[in-house]
Amino acid sequence: MIAFREKSLWVSLLITLVIAAIYGDNIYYFLRAGQETDSQAVAALITRVVIAFIVLEIVLHIALAMGEQEGANLPEDERERNYRLLANDVGYWVLSIGVIGCILQQMANSYIDVQGSYPAFLSSPIELKLIVVFWVSEAVRFATEIYYYRKES
Repeated sequence: MIAFREKSLWVSLLITLVIAAIYGDNIYYFLRAGQETDSQAVAALITRVVIAFIVLEIVLHIALAMGEQEGANLPEDERERNYRLLANDVGYWVLSIGVIGCILQQMANSYIDVQGSYPAFLSSPIELKLIVVFWVSEAVRFATEIYYYRKES
């Protein structure tokens, strides 16, 4: 039987991947259309995506907890704590490398004519890239923790 925390991780991973795919599709369409990135449109997209993420996490975790009430109230044991900490380490490294990569890319963009030499995503505003890096790191963190749960079973 799958533990409540593992089910919770699966829900979070699926929500992260679905919302990230929707965000990526919107950004891809926006950048491929050749439009200048309007800061209000970007802010509205980011706001909608964050609100959708929060609402889905709350609703699905409440439904999951209602379906398995005894598992939802159990304290975290040493094994689960260790899995969480190991996954946080991996997610942190992915996030750190991604942020440094975004900063270096922005620095390179300031020295190179980005209009003709780079694809649209590389010359896009840094906040768009940072959100992608954040979602990748979260997906890696969830997947790593699920890996440790599955490895033991």
